[in-house]
Amino acid sequence: MNTKPILIVGGTGKTGRRVAERLLSRGLPVRIGSRTGENFFNWEKQASWAPSLSGVSAVYITYFPDLAVPGAATAIGSFAELAVSHGVKRLVLLTDPFTKVLDGFNSHLTDGIQRALGREPRDFADYARAASAAGVWGGSI
Repeated sequence: MNTKPILIVGGTGKTGRRVAERLLSRGLPVRIGSRTGENFFNWEKQASWAPSLSGVSAVYITYFPDLAVPGAATAIGSFAELAVSHGVKRLVLLTDPFTKVLDGFNSHLTDGIQRALGREPRDFADYARAASAAGVWGGSI
């Protein structure tokens, strides 16, 4: 059994706390990384990253304030490179495809679909019409 701890970045937050509790209930060692507490970790203070990574086997990553903010990808990439250089074997990043509440009020198109899927975004109603016309839902399985 691996005795190296698993670092939970954002371990006092909603999902980080739950992940930590689940790991602890399975008898796995956990190190909580947060802006408050014993193991200080702050995305804006890179000097806090290496001490948090020392001796850990894996990292569960949440990014504060949000993955969509400018600089998030760069910071996470830098952190991942540092983690690998510290011998971390597994990195898990909590992601959220929705950076805004999708309640219809935020209905302008962005380039996220184009970047992720390589095609223009389209309205769900258009998608449903095209799928139906193509016979996707009409055949047998």
